[in-house]
Amino acid sequence: MFYDDHWVGTEPYGERYRDFNFDGLIKCVFNAFEARLCAGVQGVKTKELRLHPYLFPTGLKGEPTFMPGGDPALDARRFWADIRRGLLRVPIDRIGLGGYLHLVQDFPNFVETIEHITQEFRTLKQFHADGGPYTAPLKVAVLTAWGKMRSWVYVGHFIHGVEIYEVTESLAGMPVEVSFISFSEILEQGIPEDVNVIINAGKVGTAWSGGELWKDEKIVRTITEWIAGGGGFIGVGEPSACQYSSQYFQLSHVLGVDRDTGTKLNNIKLEYEVSGKNHFILEDKVDDLDFGKDIDNVFILGKETSVLSAKEGSPEVAVKSFGKGKSVYLSGFKYTPENTRLLHRSLYWAAGKKNEYGPWTCSNMYTDCAFYPNIGKLVVISSSDRAEKTKVLDADGKAHDVSLEPHGIKIIDL
Repeated sequence: MFYDDHWVGTEPYGERYRDFNFDGLIKCVFNAFEARLCAGVQGVKTKELRLHPYLFPTGLKGEPTFMPGGDPALDARRFWADIRRGLLRVPIDRIGLGGYLHLVQDFPNFVETIEHITQEFRTLKQFHADGGPYTAPLKVAVLTAWGKMRSWVYVGHFIHGVEIYEVTESLAGMPVEVSFISFSEILEQGIPEDVNVIINAGKVGTAWSGGELWKDEKIVRTITEWIAGGGGFIGVGEPSACQYSSQYFQLSHVLGVDRDTGTKLNNIKLEYEVSGKNHFILEDKVDDLDFGKDIDNVFILGKETSVLSAKEGSPEVAVKSFGKGKSVYLSGFKYTPENTRLLHRSLYWAAGKKNEYGPWTCSNMYTDCAFYPNIGKLVVISSSDRAEKTKVLDADGKAHDVSLEPHGIKIIDL
């Protein structure tokens, strides 16, 4: 089955998918969350990634690829660098290419690049077979209307500017467990006991943020009680938004912020000071935050809300303690190394585990790593076009210095 064209009715994450008895699943991939999408499907024996660039004269946007002016070897390295982040975390059975094979004869550098990629793939595949990577004791649940049925996938390939895509691309390379839950699952079964942090991201009225499902008081009550009992909640864009009550964000009491859509003009909005300079979440921040398109006209509901960053008078990052739990609000999100690090730290802060942050994490946000404890192998990769240096802290707090070539990989015996 080719997981890109027509799969409605045969959803690979559906409960009956295994009943179709497909031999395998092929996923055309550009990035890490698409690799995770393919790897997570149950009910097929063989899972294959079809890499880019395709063996066509031009790319999907009409740019030269296997023709004068094209550099398919560089394209392949860049695509692989993005995909490989996901493959540090999960195994895939095969990789391949599609298109017209004769086009590669005039591009020997491309052939050599694919040889190196294939060698890396086989190495990572074997490491997974030998026991898989270390995963932090932190489980994230992404809450959407679809839940598990649309794990990792939403509308085709990566569409930049859609918050849920940007968030899951960052999650795809993190050493944390990621799951997907629906509103109906919460109504029927409650929130799974092993979940530490719930993420809700998207625009009002969408299946990704939840739309009118937020009108259900039991949903709001259940999540509120769970956070008060010690859970963590991260809202991105317009989380829990619904044009329904005096609250625009139905979890505004938890988030400590709400949005004015023009109905609160007579309300006096509280002033605040931006206090994120030394906060754990923003410790690696270098430049101004760039979330792409931010949700504006956000205001705080009380002095217990801390605004860590603001833009044009509207909070970009806000945090609040709620009972025994914590919440983080982000006014938007765009997948970048800087924002991925911010989200990674936000997960630990929201889960109340900030003191556990550090082991098997790279100091350089343009690099990623995975430790395979059964075989004592540390894999460090770079997604950068430049040479990079990074430090990796092991479980004992010892720092390992690593130098990487552009899009490079290092394997260290520990």
